[in-house]
Amino acid sequence: MSSDGGGVGGGRASRRPVRFIRFGTGPEWSVAHALLGGVATLGVVGYLAALDQAAGGLEAIWWLLAAVPLLTWSLSNSAAALLLWTLLLVVWVNLTPEGSFSWWSVLAAAGVAVSHAATAAADARPPVAPLGRSTARRWVRLVVIAVAAATVAAVLVALLLGRTGGLSAAAYVVGLAGLATGVWALRTNPPEEPD
Repeated sequence: MSSDGGGVGGGRASRRPVRFIRFGTGPEWSVAHALLGGVATLGVVGYLAALDQAAGGLEAIWWLLAAVPLLTWSLSNSAAALLLWTLLLVVWVNLTPEGSFSWWSVLAAAGVAVSHAATAAADARPPVAPLGRSTARRWVRLVVIAVAAATVAAVLVALLLGRTGGLSAAAYVVGLAGLATGVWALRTNPPEEPD
């Protein structure tokens, strides 16, 4: 199906047809919105792959969590993604050896950033709205910054582990408090969309 995109330029030729996808009797989604669901799922798969390597193997049941973004995609602005990532972070802490550090955590952080960005970008607009290029560029830039920050944090952790032999519980509390504050700030004051 396609529909008129309704651009800002009035009756000019800047209007492009917007393609929609419908699964069964569900609502229509723009192609961009459906693709963001796939990207969110790829982020979870990347995280699970990193966890598999960091933990020395992962039971097959945990791989079912990769389907959660697609199964809950129609629940926009719900806490489904937050609950999924809370569970995945707890699984990481419980399945990796205590006090260990793995460079796979950088890939895991990239998975979190990509999945979160896709979910947030999709939740910022109605399912039938197209995703503008400037919005896509902005979210890609934010993901690159997040992955760069995760890499720097990983290097610092590796240096600390080399000198101290392990991080204290206080370091984990401070790190989780910082993460929770960042998530809270973005949830309560999302960036404005330029489109």
